[in-house]
Amino acid sequence: MSSEPLPAITFVSTHGTHSREAEALRRDTRRGLVVRVHPGAYVPSEDWTRLSARHRQLVRVRAVLAGLPPGTVVSHESAVAVHGLPSVRGAGTRVHVLDPRRDRVRTSERVVRHPGSTDAGDVVEVDGVLTTSEARTAIDIARGRSFADGVLCTDGVLRRAAVGAGCFGWRDPRPQDGYEEHRARVERAANGARHELGARLGSTTGTRGAEAARRVVAFASPWSENGGESLCRIALHELGAPPPGLQVEFHDARGLAGRCDFVFGSSVLEFDGKVKYDHEAVRGGLAPSAVVKAEKARERRLMRTGQVTRIGRCDADDVRDRTSLAQIVRDIGVPLRSRRS
Repeated sequence: MSSEPLPAITFVSTHGTHSREAEALRRDTRRGLVVRVHPGAYVPSEDWTRLSARHRQLVRVRAVLAGLPPGTVVSHESAVAVHGLPSVRGAGTRVHVLDPRRDRVRTSERVVRHPGSTDAGDVVEVDGVLTTSEARTAIDIARGRSFADGVLCTDGVLRRAAVGAGCFGWRDPRPQDGYEEHRARVERAANGARHELGARLGSTTGTRGAEAARRVVAFASPWSENGGESLCRIALHELGAPPPGLQVEFHDARGLAGRCDFVFGSSVLEFDGKVKYDHEAVRGGLAPSAVVKAEKARERRLMRTGQVTRIGRCDADDVRDRTSLAQIVRDIGVPLRSRRS
């Protein structure tokens, strides 16, 4: 569930609602020493403050499950958080579970109960928590949430399938003569995952959202390295750009000249997440100015291969502002055609 240890939860029920320990917890809450993460469930404020939004949701999941019947299965956005898959919406604060006794969704302040049954292959245990499998989670999100939510989640599932098959590792850069075989291996792993997603979609009850889910599965790709690249790919699609090559490698006499995010013929578009320049670990200890200098040198080397003639760069702000992204794409000579929804 999490590589980071989660703080222990103290439950009032352990001592009794009217016990001295329970009163002490309520008093410490008023003093800001503990946080009530769910009725009757508390964690130290110091621990809560250091947690990311996802890890806070994982604590809520455990707190909620403690009060639900054994065997309750976590689902939807909460399953996305448990698996650590990418998400547009983020982890949220409500905990989503499956309740096969219901025929419609029931939403309360803290818990969302979804109708629906599960097959044996739909449920996995992650750090002691029963949750829908990655494939079932992706289908649930693709059927009931936005196209972007579905694509990010499904991209993550396909990427993990390729990682699990040993397609991505520490042996990069690979020699040019192994490049095509590498891409073929990634696609085989992704197609296996797509087949499983299709089987899961076929086994779920009802037709609501099925067509939307099929569009998501068809569009999803194992080549997006993060959620930002997935969102950029969606934006390019919605702007009417032709389908780009993803994570395409260019080689020269010295070996790998560069791997590019989106390739349209001889034009390249690179998506720059802010973490590339702002996060020290990602920079490898280099100063931001050194990272920029290295990128400039990389661009010159790419151009010298003769296979790249124009390079454009965009970031998350451009993806949100489609007008800006459209201009960047046109500036590198990529035509945009209006798309009917």
